[in-house]
Amino acid sequence: MKKILLACLIASFFLVGCNRAPSQNSTETTESSLSHSTDSSTNTQTSALSSSDRSSNQSEFSTASSDTATSIEQPEIDSVSASEFGGYATFYFNGMNVPDSININTNTNQITFNANTNNESVYNLTMQNMPVKTVRIFSANTNEVRTVKVSTMISIGDQLSGPVNTNNNSGALYLFHNKHGGLSLATPNYAGNVQEDETDIMIEVLQ
Repeated sequence: MKKILLACLIASFFLVGCNRAPSQNSTETTESSLSHSTDSSTNTQTSALSSSDRSSNQSEFSTASSDTATSIEQPEIDSVSASEFGGYATFYFNGMNVPDSININTNTNQITFNANTNNESVYNLTMQNMPVKTVRIFSANTNEVRTVKVSTMISIGDQLSGPVNTNNNSGALYLFHNKHGGLSLATPNYAGNVQEDETDIMIEVLQ
C-alpha cells in the first residue's frame, strides 16, 4: 500500500513539472515577442522623426536659398547724393580731344569744364535722381566696355562764362558708385572716333 501511494505521489510531481515548463516557455516567448515589438516600434518612430527633421532642415535651406536668390536678382538703385562728396568734386580725363577735367559744385549749382585752366567754361547744372537707366561705358584706364546702372543725372544749363565749346553741353552726365566704392562720372564721348554701333557708349571718369 505504501508503495502504491509513493508511486502516485511521484507521478503527481512529474505531471506538475511538465505543466509548469511549457507555461514558463510560453511566458518567455511572449515577453521576447513584446520586447522585439517595442524595439521595432521605437526604431520606426526614431526613423520617422529623423526623416521629419531632415525634411524640415531641407525646407529651411530651400527657403533660405530662395530668399538669397531673390535678393540677388532684385535691381539696385544706385543713387548719389551731394552730401557724399561734400557738394564739390572734380573728375579727371585721360586721352585726346576730351576735357582736362569736370568740376561739379552743387553748393553753387555750377559745373566747370577744364577747371583752373585758360579754357575753363562754367555752366549752370541741375542734379536729380531718376528711374534706373542702363548705360554702356568705356571703363576708366582700360577702355573696356561694360554696362552699369545709373539713377543720378546731371543736366547742363546755360553757360555763365568762358569760351564756347558745343561739346560741353552735348548730353547729360551720370554719377554712380564704381566697384572700388568711389564715385564715377559717365559723360558723353567727347572725342568721338568710334564705330557706328558704339556711338551710345559713354566715358567713365574718376576723381
